[in-house]
Amino acid sequence: MRIIQLVHSFPPYTVAGTEVYTYELSQELQKRHKVFIFFRINDQKKKEYEIVSGNIDNLEIYAINNTFRRCDSFESTYNNFHITDKFAQLLDRIQPDIIHIQHLLFLSISIIKEAKKRKIPIVFTLNDYWLMCHMGQLLRRDGSLCELPMEEICSECLITQLSIKNNSMAVYQFLRKWVSNIFLQLLKNAYLFYAKVAFLNKNEQLTQIRKRISSIKEVNGLVDVFIAPSNFIKERFIKFGFSEERIKVLPYGLDMRNFKDIAKTLSDKIRFGYIGTLLPPKGVDILIKAFNNINADMAELKIYGRLLPYAGYENYPAYLKNLARNKGIVFMGGFKNSDIGKILSGIDVLIIPSIWYENAPFVIQEAFKAMVPVIAADIGGIPEFVKDGVNGLLFKSGDVNDLRARIEYIINNPNIMEEFRKNMPDVKSIEENSKEIERIYVELTGKPKCF
Repeated sequence: MRIIQLVHSFPPYTVAGTEVYTYELSQELQKRHKVFIFFRINDQKKKEYEIVSGNIDNLEIYAINNTFRRCDSFESTYNNFHITDKFAQLLDRIQPDIIHIQHLLFLSISIIKEAKKRKIPIVFTLNDYWLMCHMGQLLRRDGSLCELPMEEICSECLITQLSIKNNSMAVYQFLRKWVSNIFLQLLKNAYLFYAKVAFLNKNEQLTQIRKRISSIKEVNGLVDVFIAPSNFIKERFIKFGFSEERIKVLPYGLDMRNFKDIAKTLSDKIRFGYIGTLLPPKGVDILIKAFNNINADMAELKIYGRLLPYAGYENYPAYLKNLARNKGIVFMGGFKNSDIGKILSGIDVLIIPSIWYENAPFVIQEAFKAMVPVIAADIGGIPEFVKDGVNGLLFKSGDVNDLRARIEYIINNPNIMEEFRKNMPDVKSIEENSKEIERIYVELTGKPKCF
């Protein structure tokens, strides 16, 4: 079977959960099929929409360069016909039997139409809420949760994207490179004020938002099967209008090789850890605030993740560094996902402080495989995996004091960690997961299991 896995980024360019899962799933499928990867890169030195082909660990890859230099409207941030045309050419060359979409961020939803023109079955994994929420996380600008997208609320969250005009993104990219983050934020605020007054009224905003929602619902009907890694995200999409019959719940699987021959290291302190992307929705600032008043002689906090000035959050890395006052807080930097087992061997308790409706955090499964108890926010799909008082602890999302209380409970009752380890659930392997997904491919294509 010839399979295209389609995702917004891919290791080694990015090593967040969706990208790592796509890599591990593709490696497993590659044992029995021919797998191609299509994803986006952001390289200012390359031509816009240039396709870079090559090979990553025996996977044939096609990366399209989308820096947004030529982005001239809100619509082109989610429905880019240049990207769609390039992908259509690739479809005609590869002639895949099936397409599995992991994410369309930075790509184009009309890719789905191109596949359907060629009668190619489509599987779409709901890794987050991007199809219903352009920001992907159902989180408002003030950090509060959004139950379901509403046009008025969307217009507040998307004011920057709705203000995009010819060359505005190219200017923004230039300024990001040459001016300070503080000055950049001032310029952005000035531009948004001008945009609201000069050329962006409420009716225009709502029209653009309705167009996106309409476009999403149109292509939704063209997807053959949606995969939901948690029941929570399945229910959200059903409320949004997706067909329950076309959504299958399948939790992620892990590459067990990353945990082979790992041995727990010892420490005279309890080692808490955070592993992941350092962005506001992940709640890392909540974690640091909670840990600032923890006795550094009793415990330490290791934060794994790259401190990068992500677009829209340029000041966040500096904010986190300035926020950390406890000498027991250590920023460990980036890491290779193949080292996840070794990293977890040096952590006693993993903390997931998210403030958005997490789907099924990949790192929870990794922690369970490494026999590391988890303290996590009681939000989204997390409680489906972390059972409070059984294999870990839950705290009220966004509540600094409640998180601190859970951390102190572990410090004052260290034996509870062993009780949690006894109740760790079995973790599905990527081999098992790939066979589940392979069965879906076979049902849709009628092709044999092996090529």
